[in-house]
Amino acid sequence: MEKLIHTPEGKALSEAQETFQKQLQRIEKLREDLQNQEAWEAMARERVMNDILPLEQEVIEIHVLRVHGFNDAYHSKAFRKAEKVALQEFIIKESEVLIRRFGREDLRAIYNEHTGQKNVSEKDRLVELKELFSEQFGISFEGIPINSEEELRAYVAEEIGKQQARQDEKRQKRAEKKEKKKQKKAVSNPESVPVAMVPLRKLYMALAKLFHPDRERDEARRAYKTKLMQQVTEAYQQGNWFALLKLQSEHSEAQELADMPEMISYNQALKKQADQLQSQLNDLRKNDFHARFVAEPQRMDVKFAQEIRKLKATIKQLKDEVNRNRNYENLKDFIRNYY
Repeated sequence: MEKLIHTPEGKALSEAQETFQKQLQRIEKLREDLQNQEAWEAMARERVMNDILPLEQEVIEIHVLRVHGFNDAYHSKAFRKAEKVALQEFIIKESEVLIRRFGREDLRAIYNEHTGQKNVSEKDRLVELKELFSEQFGISFEGIPINSEEELRAYVAEEIGKQQARQDEKRQKRAEKKEKKKQKKAVSNPESVPVAMVPLRKLYMALAKLFHPDRERDEARRAYKTKLMQQVTEAYQQGNWFALLKLQSEHSEAQELADMPEMISYNQALKKQADQLQSQLNDLRKNDFHARFVAEPQRMDVKFAQEIRKLKATIKQLKDEVNRNRNYENLKDFIRNYY
């Protein structure tokens, strides 16, 4: 990485300057990593929608077919009592997962039949739906009077709308906060510097004193310092501490300011900022979705290819099984092998 602080030829960086440069390089690298990870995650989510979810939905549909196949077999006369007990176990396990995790209410009647809940009350049905929506959307129903499924679904739709509105509001606030930070950087004149920027003002005043062109009689030196003073003033008006530090470090007459206490304190703040960015990056990488799908584009291609191969293999295996089990002799073998 290119040096962020330049020193006159043959002059080494001071300890504070070395620390400053290392922390800035670390922050730049972490910010770049975070931006990449967020961009790659957005890319991965789009690819999941297009390439993974259709295959996962196909897996679900085959499991639904399997439940129906087991149910048809259960009601036939081709199976003994013990075999029907096994079939019923398959039916209950599979339909329960499909109903609770994937909302396949079209299996509710089959599930109720085999669990002995042929006439589930509306109250029990509402309890089940509340559990489902709480798990899927994090909606709380505590203290909310709901007397019918229609009321429940209307409430759920309203809560999802509120969740979306809150997310939109948060995004808007983040955008406004970002804009305010930009505006805060614009310092119109030295007298308007806020208390929080006193170290910046102190460095500005020290550099202005060193670089002021009016003290020079030589025209070349005056022109040189006039240019430097413009750079110092511009950096100060933008609230750009880093630019001031670089200007200070690049010119020998300002080297005596290099280890000022404010710079050492600022290095500590930079370390804290870098540690926070590292923590954000670590948390992002721990995300299950991130671990499963997100990587740089070339590695992401490999991850998706592996996932797609696995899903297609699962689909083929399930389809073959469903087709085989249409022959009840094969289904009986399946039951015996299962046990």
